[in-house]
Amino acid sequence: MPACYGITLMLGYEAGALQLALLSATNELGLGGTGMGLPVTAQFISMSVMPLLVGPVADRAGKKKVIFAFLVVFVAGCLLTWLCASAAQLLIGVFIIGAGFSVCECMTTAAISDAYVESGEKYINLAQSFFCVGAVGSPILLQALMDGLSASWRAGFVISAIAMAALLPVLLFSRFTAFARVEGADAQPRQKSPFLIIGFVVCIFIYAGVESGIAYFADTVFTLGLDKPVLGAFAISLFWGFMGIGRVLFGRMKKIPPRATAVSLFFAAAVVLAMMFCGQETIMLGLYAASGLALACVWPGIAHASVAIDRGASGKIMSYLNLGSGLGASLIPLAIGAIINTTGISIAFLVLALISVASAFYMFANTKNGLRSPG
Repeated sequence: MPACYGITLMLGYEAGALQLALLSATNELGLGGTGMGLPVTAQFISMSVMPLLVGPVADRAGKKKVIFAFLVVFVAGCLLTWLCASAAQLLIGVFIIGAGFSVCECMTTAAISDAYVESGEKYINLAQSFFCVGAVGSPILLQALMDGLSASWRAGFVISAIAMAALLPVLLFSRFTAFARVEGADAQPRQKSPFLIIGFVVCIFIYAGVESGIAYFADTVFTLGLDKPVLGAFAISLFWGFMGIGRVLFGRMKKIPPRATAVSLFFAAAVVLAMMFCGQETIMLGLYAASGLALACVWPGIAHASVAIDRGASGKIMSYLNLGSGLGASLIPLAIGAIINTTGISIAFLVLALISVASAFYMFANTKNGLRSPG
């Protein structure tokens, strides 16, 4: 599905563009440092709510139509953000971008899992590796444009709009599979217990929180913990870069082991525990790279296993996962920040490790009981 890969690449690109533009945009439009979180909040609200509204529609009307419509929404949001002349217009623009972003990401993931029942996890890993490439490459490209050509922070959004608009005809002529039916053991109906779905949502909540907790506090770790503030940005690049490498590796495997997600979560917990005791900056950089590699297959693994519960409702299930992911990425870092302020960085890492282990045990029990997606 080249269209899905291209869309995922540009979603990662926009994510990096927003991170780089945030300070300049809020200062230019009068929000200042105290208002820097408002665009992030506006986008988070949109990203959390919109898939819940659209997911069931996509299951009935078809994911291709919904992705096409919200790709147009994404382009419109990028253009409004590019042209915005006030803080209110910026907030509306990023809200619209969030709607297009979240629906496109959720529905492309669901569409890939529908089309590749036996190997969906592999192709979701490959798609997410494109996201990582976009997220890593975007700040580098935009910083070069800003330094070399005196481009403004708006450049990232106009590039996103043009690239996504170019993908519209590619998507229009792409063929989407509702979902591929299989024979034999894999054709047996899955257990549809709501508790199973809730468990996966909790796992994605934990994963998103651990991912954000590791990435968001890199500056804190290297500034307060190791007195090497210049290495914080490098650590973040290593984290995302090795996550992308890991997803490429999993995407190239002929068959992903059934307990790969659980093993990855256990490995991530071990790396985070090592971070807890690490006092040397070079080793810590290596641990950041290792944590990105460890977490690489977790999101695709949970997503594909969740969709396998009821393939006729993959859009709705992905909307639940999207909500869990968004909440985890926002609430757990808040808790980690509070822990750092009260008890220190080491205890914060311990908490991240413990919740990773809890999620790992759930995924291990899921695969052990045969409640997993095929492949």
